[in-house]
Amino acid sequence: MTSLMTNYNKGQMRIVEAMIACTILVAGLAVSIRISNVYTVTERGSIEKSATNIVSVLEDLDVVSMIANNESSWEIELRELLRNLLPPDTFYQLTLRSALTGKIIGDMTNMAGSYNSSGIDCVSEKRVVTISLPLGRSEYKPLDVMLIVDMSGSMGDRLPGDVKKKIDGAKEAAKLFIDQLNASIDKVGLVSFNQNAYLKSQLTNDFAAVKSAIDALTANGYTNIGDGIGYATNEFIARGRSGKTVWVMVLLSDGKANRPNNEAYARTYALDKAKEAYEKGSNQSLRIYTIGLGAKDDIDEPLLKQIAQGPLDSITGLEGKYYYAPSAEDLADIYVNIAKDLMFKVEYDVIILELTLLKPR
Repeated sequence: MTSLMTNYNKGQMRIVEAMIACTILVAGLAVSIRISNVYTVTERGSIEKSATNIVSVLEDLDVVSMIANNESSWEIELRELLRNLLPPDTFYQLTLRSALTGKIIGDMTNMAGSYNSSGIDCVSEKRVVTISLPLGRSEYKPLDVMLIVDMSGSMGDRLPGDVKKKIDGAKEAAKLFIDQLNASIDKVGLVSFNQNAYLKSQLTNDFAAVKSAIDALTANGYTNIGDGIGYATNEFIARGRSGKTVWVMVLLSDGKANRPNNEAYARTYALDKAKEAYEKGSNQSLRIYTIGLGAKDDIDEPLLKQIAQGPLDSITGLEGKYYYAPSAEDLADIYVNIAKDLMFKVEYDVIILELTLLKPR
């Protein structure tokens, strides 16, 4: 990292503020941040502005990440930064602590001895900084993925503003998802559903064959979400791998469950099939991702969310995610995000930054 002191001059706060903005702009490509401020002030004197400006520098993305990652020379650079930004004869106590682990990740001071509070100005500021570090690859585990695609009649419609029909967007996105997988390690299969469900492709590492099955899908009929899940579960039981392999369902629907029988029964039926899937897939850490496509009035978001969250309170660690796609154009990004969620991880930490300044009057 370029030295934190490179372009900071004594007493020139406007330059400091400009540099902060530039650093955030660059660092934002790799690290995202959300900041909330909490101020606790004992006595406000001539050092109040100094404390605010210093904390603004310290909560910068690069600075927090550098300290959290314990990069070499961070302590030397930070001491030099404080020395240049503080008024003469000002003492400081700076602490950075992880709210998640309680561990102090940075601690420095130039204070010594005790001070008579009646003879000093004292100001304290606290910032809570939530950082998300860049994506890192998880331990890669083999994936058995069943794509479950709604092929009811409404999938042949085109949403307002879309160039392509829903079925065409779904096909392109599903094939793009397959492209993210590793044919030497992963397997993928395909189930489609309307008023019935159909196993269109068994679990296989022949990705080209699965893509051909996707291209052959046509839209007609009603919506039987439950049997879509049930057929995918049966394929896992018949041909799913054990050991470290993770079982995954990715279910797309643009409508409300209305088969078998009526809508009320079909909804309960779908939840029962999801429960059965989680029970049978618990040893393989089954995760179900659901996607609702189109107008929210046309889909059953609570049902899709409940399926993704896992209907079994007794089984933990099996939670998938629900995604909403208002347009067929959004499906490609969603399927890629699901692939990233399966293969990568984001590490988060909450850093509490506390600065106290003392200056004799």
